Amino acid sequence: MKKWMSVLLVGALSFSLAACGNSNNNGGTNTAPANNASQNENEGGQTGFVNGKYDPPITVTTVQGIDSNAAIFKQGETMENNVHTQLIKDRLGIELKYNWVVTNTNDAYKTKLRLMLSSGEKLPDVVRYRGDMETVNMLIDSGQFMAVDELVEQYAGEEYKKGLELDPTIWYPVTRDGKKMALPILDYAYNSNQTLFIREDWLKKLNLKAPTTLEEMEQVMDAFVNQDPDGNGQKDTLGLAAGFKNGFSNWMTDIGFVFGAHGVIPGSWNPDENGKLTMGSVDPAAKEALATLKSWMEKGYISQDAALKDEVGGSEFFTKGQAGMMVGPNWIPAWPLPDFETNVPSGEYKAYPLPAGPGGKAGAGGNNPPVNGYLFINKNAKNPEAVLHYYNFFFDNFANPAADSEFALGFAEGYDYAVAPDGTVIRNNEDAKKHPDLFPGVDLNNPLPNPLFYTLTFEGARIPTLYAESMVKAAEGGELESPYEKMEVGARKQQNIDAMKVIMDQSDIYMKNYFMGPLTETMQSKNELLSKLINEAYNKIIYSQASIDEFDRMVDNWKKSGGDKITEEVNAWYDSVK
Repeated sequence: MKKWMSVLLVGALSFSLAACGNSNNNGGTNTAPANNASQNENEGGQTGFVNGKYDPPITVTTVQGIDSNAAIFKQGETMENNVHTQLIKDRLGIELKYNWVVTNTNDAYKTKLRLMLSSGEKLPDVVRYRGDMETVNMLIDSGQFMAVDELVEQYAGEEYKKGLELDPTIWYPVTRDGKKMALPILDYAYNSNQTLFIREDWLKKLNLKAPTTLEEMEQVMDAFVNQDPDGNGQKDTLGLAAGFKNGFSNWMTDIGFVFGAHGVIPGSWNPDENGKLTMGSVDPAAKEALATLKSWMEKGYISQDAALKDEVGGSEFFTKGQAGMMVGPNWIPAWPLPDFETNVPSGEYKAYPLPAGPGGKAGAGGNNPPVNGYLFINKNAKNPEAVLHYYNFFFDNFANPAADSEFALGFAEGYDYAVAPDGTVIRNNEDAKKHPDLFPGVDLNNPLPNPLFYTLTFEGARIPTLYAESMVKAAEGGELESPYEKMEVGARKQQNIDAMKVIMDQSDIYMKNYFMGPLTETMQSKNELLSKLINEAYNKIIYSQASIDEFDRMVDNWKKSGGDKITEEVNAWYDSVK
């Protein structure tokens, strides 16, 4: 075992505090890219970072909100002192100092950050944030953080730069006056794109084919509603699981694809034929989609309770065996669809492409920038480049590790994995209970501790395209070869793998929201009113409480009540960042 590991284990086992952990590794390469090595050699005289390490060591201050998956530690370890902090100190010469740590329940981390911002309190060298854009904008507007343009150019590693170049809109939310004000924390691309899951057993029973158009989808839904596919002799089934309490373009049980089939996405700002951003909710094409949904509601294809259900509530129409179709991301076979398997043991489902509209094209919200959080670097930090050396280390060693990497099996043996006497790699607490001696100091009544969740970047490092590419490879029958493929894809259900392939085969249908900036001046005072106008009109039309012409009256009111002004402001912002 490596020296740094031995030292830490001895120290850890001398304490009595017990905690627990989770297992979810994401992988990385064994050797730093060549460009990093040359940077290190040339940098030493300026920053003290030589041969991949600060000598003497430096201190980087930060703050932390501990999420549930990061609240699981080996006995004697804490967020301030654990296998992650020891590794970073040993390998990089960076000592992480936490000014404060809170358990992140009820937005405690955000609340504490905002209190510091409102009081003008000095913030640490680096602040991470994942959540609402209002807080992101507050951090930028505080004036405490530096532009990162030059840091990225000089210190970012090859993989991080490649990820940033994948989509130029990655920088839009944190660009101010042409300057990039935070480091994006990259996530897997395409992971929020959605597709159509259908009860395969119902298709077979009723001798139906999966639909390819909205018209064909209506025919299948009609059969699902009227031909007793569950065989209980009652008319109690639905065509589509839907929940639009939170809007009409959601992250699961989405009905935005109906609008997308007409070329627009509700709530999304997309370029028109002249390159100007327009709001999809008030586009004339949305009126056609509303007429379709109105018809579906009248015919019982979607539940009368759909407007009362959020995404999770809407999914229960499918997981309880009532609905024959559901729209969701590739990963829903991992959650919440296991509930379907429990409730309907003989049921089958399969992913299919989203149906095309009258013009022959399908559409849905998606292809948004692969970002899930930001790192803000204090303009008074003594070693601002250290944050990028830290992030590079995780890209180089964990994002996609080589087979001979010391991290090929996970972060640390005895934490997120162990190798059993027969050579089996143990990655979960249930299997670990058979070999408790391999996990000293770990409470095996809980998930195994995964130190990647302790990192400043939430999950170590993720190469945006790697997940989708690996899933498609598996779907096409390719052998799982790399440690990443074996760990990440090997644990996935076949329905999950196949769904990602369907999404990538249809990748050109997804429409991103191009407005990613702070609330405009008019939005700050009018957004609530304008959203209410849209949502009330949409619901009245869908539930036949108003004629389809209500849409035109709503659009007129929306424009006069601030919508036109917001459109001007949105395009002014767009012109400033594109």
